[in-house]
Amino acid sequence: MTVFPFSLKWPDPKRVNRALFGAYYEEDIYDRFCTSVPGVMRLFRSRIPAAMRARNLIFVHVPRVAGTSISTVLYGPSTTHHQSARYFRALDPEFFARAGSFALLRDPFDHFASGFGFIRAQGASDCSLSRVFAEQTAHVRSVDDYLSFIEGRGVFDLDFTMRPQSWFVCDLRSGRPLVKNLFLYGEDSTALAAYLNSYGVASLPWLNRGNRAPLDLTDRQRARIRAIYAKDFALIESVRAARLAGQGCGTVVAAE
Repeated sequence: MTVFPFSLKWPDPKRVNRALFGAYYEEDIYDRFCTSVPGVMRLFRSRIPAAMRARNLIFVHVPRVAGTSISTVLYGPSTTHHQSARYFRALDPEFFARAGSFALLRDPFDHFASGFGFIRAQGASDCSLSRVFAEQTAHVRSVDDYLSFIEGRGVFDLDFTMRPQSWFVCDLRSGRPLVKNLFLYGEDSTALAAYLNSYGVASLPWLNRGNRAPLDLTDRQRARIRAIYAKDFALIESVRAARLAGQGCGTVVAAE
């Protein structure tokens, strides 16, 4: 038997993506194409899952907002990805305009706490933190460490869990929501259940559970979170205002 004096170590695919395309995640590569060469994206329309077309329903999965459970029930296992609404619009504008579309949003402080717990645990029950971000956040021990890591970084330099929720659901130029319905996690449970029931979903499993302890945030930490996620706070308040104005839970005015 031949023994080699060295061991082969394959490069991390996400680092290869970063070197070639300026983004770690495959989803981000396509998202960059949405802006730089939108016409070319139509060549990839077959990437829209057949189950999504069959239901005529687009679910935009914002991380740490029960998305794994919803995506799995709607489209089956192994369909959990974090493509933005812009991605689906670019792939097939006609289908995007015709289909129903929705997403869940979470109170930004609660979403931050869930993301912090995910990073500290290096993942959740059904999803591990990618190796590249596990290495980059190995030093994170406190909320302030985590905030300092996020601050000043571009969106493609952040794991999905760290990004503004609005980034997934809004048009980047106008800031307006692209999906037709937005539901607030923990606030619109009845309306969400009714909406999913209209698409044949009677109940949801609880998948990708994360373990986290409640965070006792200082006033300064809360101010830093508000600054980082200012667009999320504004978006969620607009959803609440629409509800109070009688437009109904989940309904938003989508961008053209």
